[in-house]
Amino acid sequence: MRKRAFTLIELLVVIAIIAILAAILFPVFAQAREKGRAISCLSNCRQIGMGLMMYAQDYDECSPSADHDSHDPTHLYPWYAPLQTYIKNDGVFRCPSVGNMAPDTFAEPLDAALWSRLRTDYLINGFFAHGLPYASFSAPAEQIVVAERRARWAALDYHAWIEPDGHDGGDEIAGTWGRGKIDGSGFALDGMSSDPSNLGRHQLGSNYVFGDGHAKWHRFSQTLQPGPVDLGMHNRDGLGEADWHHDH
Repeated sequence: MRKRAFTLIELLVVIAIIAILAAILFPVFAQAREKGRAISCLSNCRQIGMGLMMYAQDYDECSPSADHDSHDPTHLYPWYAPLQTYIKNDGVFRCPSVGNMAPDTFAEPLDAALWSRLRTDYLINGFFAHGLPYASFSAPAEQIVVAERRARWAALDYHAWIEPDGHDGGDEIAGTWGRGKIDGSGFALDGMSSDPSNLGRHQLGSNYVFGDGHAKWHRFSQTLQPGPVDLGMHNRDGLGEADWHHDH
């Protein structure tokens, strides 16, 4: 009895079909994997929001007081340190989509050694790093408190006010604000130049924590309304740097 064998053409057809299926399915699997990471990141943000609210209940409805700008590295006190009492999990401050990606730019006075100890993948809005009362904001549910850090930049906070002299971190152009520090903003670190690589790691968006404790995914463009032109929910009431300096 004659045995039936595959011809070369049949084998090539099967290989081609497998290759086509792989090309179709691999992106789907990658998207599903990233969706899971985005959900995990959103869970982190919700826990951070709860930690901020619990801290506020214990400290006269104020945000944490931190020290991100000390020129003495031993004095650095990150914004998330006061929340550890309530959250008790360092992993909450790491976005799974960032993984072990190393930054190539550091905000002063950070360096690679300090960053390995202080790293967080979430930035606090500068207004909320100085013990400012939440009552200072007219619409907490529309006011962003924490945003996601762009992966290649190492820092602990971002400034949500326009500084005329452009001295925010020494790398911004006058008349801009810290939008280039935020994941998905579409801007470079200078806050002015566009950056096509900074389009949002979670399906062209990022997760944000708001002043009432809730967390939500947004495209960066969505965070620019409501509120002042350009600043939007990052500075809902159009405050300036002096508004937190005045009390501290």
